[in-house]
Amino acid sequence: MHCDHWGSGMSEGQQSKRGQVSETKVQAASVERTTKLGQLRGIERLGVESYLGVRYAQPVKRFEPSAPAVSWNGIYDATTHKAMAVQAPVREDIFGRLPNAGFAEDCLFLNIHVPQSPASTPRPVIVFIHGGSHMAGAANFYDGTALAKGADAVVVCINYRLGIFGAVDKRRFGTPSEGSGELWLDDQISALRWVRGNIADYGGNPDLVTIIGESAGAVSVIALCATPAAKGLVHRAVACSPGNLIFDPPPDVVGVAAKVRKCSRAEAITYLQSASSDELFALQKRKGKAVTPAEAVGTPLLPECIEDLIANRGKDAVPLIAGFATNEGESLDYIIKLETKLPWPLLNLVQHIAARMMARLPANGTPNVPGYLKRLKKATGNRGFGSIFNDLVWTDVFRRASMEYTEATTAAGSRGYLYVIDVPTRIANGLLRSSHCVDLPLTFNIWDDPQHTVPAFAEHPNAPALARQWVAMLGHFIRTGEPGNSLGCWPVYEPTRRASMRVTGDGCGLEYDVDAKYREQIWNEPKK
Repeated sequence: MHCDHWGSGMSEGQQSKRGQVSETKVQAASVERTTKLGQLRGIERLGVESYLGVRYAQPVKRFEPSAPAVSWNGIYDATTHKAMAVQAPVREDIFGRLPNAGFAEDCLFLNIHVPQSPASTPRPVIVFIHGGSHMAGAANFYDGTALAKGADAVVVCINYRLGIFGAVDKRRFGTPSEGSGELWLDDQISALRWVRGNIADYGGNPDLVTIIGESAGAVSVIALCATPAAKGLVHRAVACSPGNLIFDPPPDVVGVAAKVRKCSRAEAITYLQSASSDELFALQKRKGKAVTPAEAVGTPLLPECIEDLIANRGKDAVPLIAGFATNEGESLDYIIKLETKLPWPLLNLVQHIAARMMARLPANGTPNVPGYLKRLKKATGNRGFGSIFNDLVWTDVFRRASMEYTEATTAAGSRGYLYVIDVPTRIANGLLRSSHCVDLPLTFNIWDDPQHTVPAFAEHPNAPALARQWVAMLGHFIRTGEPGNSLGCWPVYEPTRRASMRVTGDGCGLEYDVDAKYREQIWNEPKK
């Protein structure tokens, strides 16, 4: 439940109720570009060309892998956003406004942002993968204009299938895993293949592609660094609040549908293939995580544990920056409160259940949860219930993954870098300690774009300057595989010193072996 967005109920084709982006707009000029797939028209703003809603795949068929996009006739209109994946609506008081666009199963589009300034060589490419628990979110949430300009890179933001539509793979029908799938990851690989074959037409270097993701998008980043299917498509990676990918069995969506409809598995498969998007979304809403994509290993795309898959790459493992916020759970609890509006005793219980569900990630599997929670309570002196407990679990979800995957990258012979971000976070009207989503406005440098689409989650007088430092760091990393000195000297994360960069609005600096008690006292359940 790597949650950026919570909500309920959205029909196929419904238009977003969230209105248009900022009313104080910089006039956008029309631009055109000729590519190998055809000519397209986009817009220019702040010295950056944007091509919105470009297909990276043909109209997708339900539960089937995508097919590569084909050329078009005439001029493709890339001046407005196209449909997003079927999902619940998002509260604009929490996550800001979206451009007006619909929701549909045909959603495999991407947005491209290209600096207009001359470049002597092809620019490095940043591919951003949105979060949202694999349940919500879209490329349309994130305007890459300021990031493209600040990092001097071609920025690509991608859609991929969400929820039940990304959780089932038709190719598995009739097999023991017929109720599961990884089309969410398959779509991302398809988008990267499109970038490989087409980004040169936008001035990008297909041999210098960096993937950046937040929350569920960060889990995707880790998966893409590990899966053999993406080898050669990714050259650098940044994972902001990733979670562990574990051996828990994937959900059996066919079994869930059969149980709900009181029918056979064969009848459930027929229903899943023929039902409307509305009906499938209602099934997903009713059963929750039982029909959403699994972030798991031991699957066709991720056949081994992540550390082993990274180790198999050796020195060719993708250089990785990963990190977490000091109090990830505060915003996640707060969003649950805003979304559900439940009375306090019931709200406390729901928040507790959500945290315990997520404990399977830092515990490295559901069977290990009781022992993990016992050690967590003992090491922290917590009674195991309440907001402090929730924050301990949620933060550990992202802490363990960040530390272990950066260490695995370094151990493989490549370079892994760890950060801990400590910047106050504002969600709606609540000012919290540094929490989930706080790195998003830094990455998209919203203070240099008056029409930014990411809310100002990071609340600090020095946040604008920190965002420019952060983007400068990204600009160095996407070119060299090292973060450079924009935030200060930043060595790799390895077992001898375990150096990490603490990112704050009052200055950044190195720490060593941060939160050691978690590794030494809490994560000691043997791995499978």
